[in-house]
Amino acid sequence: MKKLNALPVFFALLILCLASCKKGDDGATGPAGSTGATGAQGVVGPAGPKGADGKDGSVIYSGNTLPAATTGVVGDFYLNVATGLLYGPKTGEGWGAGFSLKGPAGATGATGATGAAGANGNTTLSGSGAPSASLGNVGDFYLDKTSYFLYGPKTGTGWGPAVNLRGPAGPAGTANVIYSDWIKPDVYTKTTIFGTIHFSYTITAAKITQDILDKGTVIVYGKLNGYNPVIWPTDNVAALPIVITYMSGTNSNIDTWSGIASLGAIQIDLTSSLNAYSSISNAHSFRYVIIPGGVHTTAVAKQLNINDYESVRKYYHITD
Repeated sequence: MKKLNALPVFFALLILCLASCKKGDDGATGPAGSTGATGAQGVVGPAGPKGADGKDGSVIYSGNTLPAATTGVVGDFYLNVATGLLYGPKTGEGWGAGFSLKGPAGATGATGATGAAGANGNTTLSGSGAPSASLGNVGDFYLDKTSYFLYGPKTGTGWGPAVNLRGPAGPAGTANVIYSDWIKPDVYTKTTIFGTIHFSYTITAAKITQDILDKGTVIVYGKLNGYNPVIWPTDNVAALPIVITYMSGTNSNIDTWSGIASLGAIQIDLTSSLNAYSSISNAHSFRYVIIPGGVHTTAVAKQLNINDYESVRKYYHITD
């Protein structure tokens, strides 16, 4: 009996079985496997294109008055810091009415607790004469009302030297200067003394006291508008005595005006070298200025020319 090799026979049978088998349906999905490890980061991609510009935001303006119609654009706001009113947003029709940012006043808060008493402050004492060593405490002051010396602050060793609060006397002011209005004598008194005719008029001046006569100055000014302007310019003012020389016909005439101050009065007097007048014009006018002694001394020191009416008027603030 012929013997067969078993291995080739086995492979032949296997191939025959596989060929005759039909493919079946897919089986169920198995469970998900675990997540794998994270991979390395990739490179940065290129920048994208620039986006379009956004719209302008609103602006808040401020000032101390109402907003002008030309201020800002639609959508803006305006704060009036003086009133606390906020306007906006602005529209095509303008700012409109503002509304107050200030709320109503709050209720009064409760009274706080009383603070601790402070340390005693320094005291300013006063009296006549220097302070005694036992008077006052360290840090106090003392005013001697007689001499206006101020002592202090007091130290552990005493009051120390004083400081004089009264400065040196200042120059005399012009407030005490007295002046009259312009006075026009209506009638002159005519008298003859040793052949010379005098025309006089007395001005009452109660402010001329004996002290003024002894220490002060009385100036009398004349405005001799009774003359022809060729002889005496209209409204020209000069201090008496005034001497005027002019031709009367073929003769030279000298008029002398004087103002003599006495207690409570001033006498105006006119003489003519030719005794040329029978009466005097009432167009002449006079005014007096009374300067107390101390005030006059200051004026002299400043070289004030009392014969210059305009200088005197401005210096003493005299109204014309």
